[in-house]
Amino acid sequence: MSGFETILTLFLLIGVGYLAKRTILAEHSLAALNSFVFYIAVPALLFLSAYRLPLDSLLQPAYIGAFLLATVITGLLAVLGARWWFPTRSPEQHVMRAVNGTFANFAYMGIPLISALLGERAYGPMICIILVGNLFIIGGAQVLIESMRQQGSGFQALIRTLDRSLLRSPVFLATVAGVGASLLQLPLPAVVSNALEIMAPSAIPVALFCLGAGLQFAALKNCKLEMVWLITVKLVFQPLITLGIFTGFGLTDPNWLLATVLLTALPTGALAHVVALRYDVSEQETSLCVVLSTLLSALTVAVWSGWLL
Repeated sequence: MSGFETILTLFLLIGVGYLAKRTILAEHSLAALNSFVFYIAVPALLFLSAYRLPLDSLLQPAYIGAFLLATVITGLLAVLGARWWFPTRSPEQHVMRAVNGTFANFAYMGIPLISALLGERAYGPMICIILVGNLFIIGGAQVLIESMRQQGSGFQALIRTLDRSLLRSPVFLATVAGVGASLLQLPLPAVVSNALEIMAPSAIPVALFCLGAGLQFAALKNCKLEMVWLITVKLVFQPLITLGIFTGFGLTDPNWLLATVLLTALPTGALAHVVALRYDVSEQETSLCVVLSTLLSALTVAVWSGWLL
């Protein structure tokens, strides 16, 4: 499947959710489906990915550091630009702006796209960036939001913040468990392995279905220019900044370079919408950012792919 066909397929799933919400889906069903994605399906996907990933492919600190540096710079660009041009909002909304400008559709779109374009040689870098991106951006966003809502200060407040944002986060726990099981070479019982194999693929369609079900186009009237800025940051500036940092530091391994730049060129990931729903912060803006960036990425990803490959 080509990159263009992959994007259109995912967008079709979003459309199915949008139509279902306005025809057959009950109001309370969306929360239950989002809980399934966040607490069950995505953790199953990440656990299996971490468990199967050779640990030596994770030990690339220079490439991981370059990716994280590019992510931080891009997030600051998204927040500062939005704060300069648009009305000042709460700190929690600034966090979601940074997430919308940096969190790509790593797993849902990245796995089929990178596999199709680069093949097995890029599997290690692809999974590593997916895991690090989920932990750093989604986990970091939860830490920031939880710390803003946390009463008090000091060590105990820090522990409570980490507990609510990471230590209870299914994304964090599943990734750590997968890496730990791989490191200790623990065999998975056939029943457990088969159950995970069944649940993991459901993360992609159900998350996109929920995204479409929660979509409200009426919000576009109030955030049109902000969406233009955040989507431009996501689809243009993030891969460009990533490419510049990799090149500037002499990180030229083609598998890592191509996989990382193409992954950052992907649209805003559906998991950002799950986080926005969980904390009730910028939910409509995030859903629009995900959907509109996904639609536009049919063009921009094709341009990046043609240029790099």
